[in-house]
Amino acid sequence: MPRGLQRDLSTKTSKCSEEALRRAFSVQPHVLSSSSFIEDLGNVKSGAADEQSEYRIIGLGSCGSVFGILRTDFAVKKGRDINAMWNDFNLTNTVHNAMADTRELLQDVFPKVTLPRIPQCIEFLLPESKDYWKEALPRFPTSHREKGAVFQVDLIRPLSQIVREALKDLYFEDSEDIRQEARNDQENEHCLVRVYLGERETADQESTSHNSLRNFPMRLNMIEDLGLEKFALATEMAIALAIIHWRAQVDAMDVEYVLGSASEMGPERRRAYTIEDSDFNDYSGPHQVRNLQLNFKTRSIHMWVLDFDKAASFALTTNDVEKRLVPAFLGNDPYYPRPDVDEALWKSFSKTYLMASRIILVSRHERYSLMSLPKLFLDKVVDMIKEHEGWNPEDHIVFG
Repeated sequence: MPRGLQRDLSTKTSKCSEEALRRAFSVQPHVLSSSSFIEDLGNVKSGAADEQSEYRIIGLGSCGSVFGILRTDFAVKKGRDINAMWNDFNLTNTVHNAMADTRELLQDVFPKVTLPRIPQCIEFLLPESKDYWKEALPRFPTSHREKGAVFQVDLIRPLSQIVREALKDLYFEDSEDIRQEARNDQENEHCLVRVYLGERETADQESTSHNSLRNFPMRLNMIEDLGLEKFALATEMAIALAIIHWRAQVDAMDVEYVLGSASEMGPERRRAYTIEDSDFNDYSGPHQVRNLQLNFKTRSIHMWVLDFDKAASFALTTNDVEKRLVPAFLGNDPYYPRPDVDEALWKSFSKTYLMASRIILVSRHERYSLMSLPKLFLDKVVDMIKEHEGWNPEDHIVFG
């Protein structure tokens, strides 16, 4: 049970917080009523040295740091590993385009499903892009003013203040001092929720209060306790993975599935740049990309898929299904349903994944022999779980 609900299911505060989360995390799209993240960014408390910074740190990862750009719907991701950043830029856009290309087709088949979002990367710049750095470097916080590879990307806005307060009420220690400290912590304003359908809390996790809202882990038992739509969330995730696998042909190694706020993009939005748009006769590796355009309408909460820096393309072969897709699935954080955690949820996920995968492969006019690959993938996942109960998937992850 969530800590707040353990304290007193009958309290008005806990019931209001539970209802706020149930509404916010509904898979049905809805416009948020709270203040925008653009306003949140503008009101962030920071040291005097950073008062003029236009880029505010909103996320840290193995590949790079993410900065929200004040008063815009963009973020900037910056990192030292140029090749990893280039891989993230290109594969994110590859999957973004795959989602765009199949959205109408799959929406017809799954009319009641809100398909997940993939951010679009707008431009890519290198450490030697002198004009960019001359203008941009002073905009970063003083502790982040080193050059690197950088790309501009759609901003995944955090969840609203109402949702953040509800999470604190239900899952933080029942202490006004601690909650006030959490309110004063700038990191907690950048709240995305990781959807862990493949794991329930351990006894230790369940008895321990949370102390941060950044990348907040919403495990399966928490989803169930709140009465959230776990089967609908699994359906969204299954469709996303089918698109990533069989339209984009990306293995989804170490990607993340999060709930976050969004600006609703207009249908006239152009396809994103990918490496396939380069002239391969002149291609020499990572290079500057300028591709600015934007159309935004309303805001709503969506499931987002992000962080493709460790992912890679794969071949439509049984070998790559077994050697790349299965380890990527089992070696990731526990986003996906698992048959040993919730069999009914796994069956629902598998059914949707197979249906979406077949539709995608048929639309690509792939040969009949490839139609068995999605089922082979699921069967191998189940076999690995059954045959290797103590198997550590992290020992088998292959990056790149």
